Amino acid sequence: MNILEKSDSELEFTPNYCCIALLESCFFKCKMCYKWQTDIKLRDPQEPNVGQWKQFISDLDKNCKQKPQINFAGGEPLAREETLELMAFASGLGFNTLLATNAYLIDERIAKKIGQAKVHCVSISLDSMDPQIHDDLRGKQGSFKRVQEAITLLDKYAPNSTVDLCTLISAVNLDGIVDLVKWVDSDERINGVGFQAITQPFSTPIEDKWHENPKYSFLWPKDISKVDAVLDRLIELRSSDELKNQNSIKTPVKQFSVYKHYFKNPENFLKKGPCHISVEALNITPTGDVHLCFYKPAIGNIKDSNIKDIWFSEKARVVRSMIRTCTRNCQSLVNCNFEESETYIE
Repeated sequence: MNILEKSDSELEFTPNYCCIALLESCFFKCKMCYKWQTDIKLRDPQEPNVGQWKQFISDLDKNCKQKPQINFAGGEPLAREETLELMAFASGLGFNTLLATNAYLIDERIAKKIGQAKVHCVSISLDSMDPQIHDDLRGKQGSFKRVQEAITLLDKYAPNSTVDLCTLISAVNLDGIVDLVKWVDSDERINGVGFQAITQPFSTPIEDKWHENPKYSFLWPKDISKVDAVLDRLIELRSSDELKNQNSIKTPVKQFSVYKHYFKNPENFLKKGPCHISVEALNITPTGDVHLCFYKPAIGNIKDSNIKDIWFSEKARVVRSMIRTCTRNCQSLVNCNFEESETYIE
């Protein structure tokens, strides 16, 4: 029986992915994200304290049949001093920890702390080998240079942390994607690069035809033949021995194939069956609210209840029902929670 066919009473507490967003704000002004509209200096009075975050992580450790990867994200997570303390705590309990960052704040001190925290993977956003394209997309001049400096510092002070790059596929950087892969393959300090397809920018009102909105439409590739050519080339590189490191491209071939369908018709639901995120993911907001999906209501709060009780709550049952009937190609479905074993359109 497929896990999605099980009743809620038959489900086990087996999330394989947990995203902790310690803050929603950021000092970049990325074109694909509007979280910068929130003041990064403001702290929400409802946010959990360090002790409550650690209790949540301990509860995950005690209750999960298999430890999920914990992704510390934001906003920009390194803008919070407690981020690396919590990552060290999670790593100490045996969790696979991932830091998703723009790398701008990684100086010598932070690189040393990342190494001391035994962070498993540092995922750095890099959209182009052209500094101007990357800086323009990220809304921060000098950000490309800081990525390069961060890679050098992490190699020196956090040698046991793998460095992955995360690259967004959009109209703006499409021409340079293959060159970026070849550079990654030539640099032994970098473990690999994972790709994501452009979706509706974060922190914007949900729109069915967001890609036609003049505010964002410049991000959406108009030349589908060019998109297909780039994705076909990535599939070719991923499937052959042309690259020195077969791990240089982290994205599965199947996901690139799904991206091809997505760019042709972004409103055509990519799954043959229901969305699987309802039984695989935990997403925690800066105030401690727990979401199975960030686009659906919260199912509880880590300050009030044990995470296992939240997972099996009546609110969780209702939200799972909502997710099973959802047909929106959101960021979670298209990118973050892609699962090769699931049934996508062909």
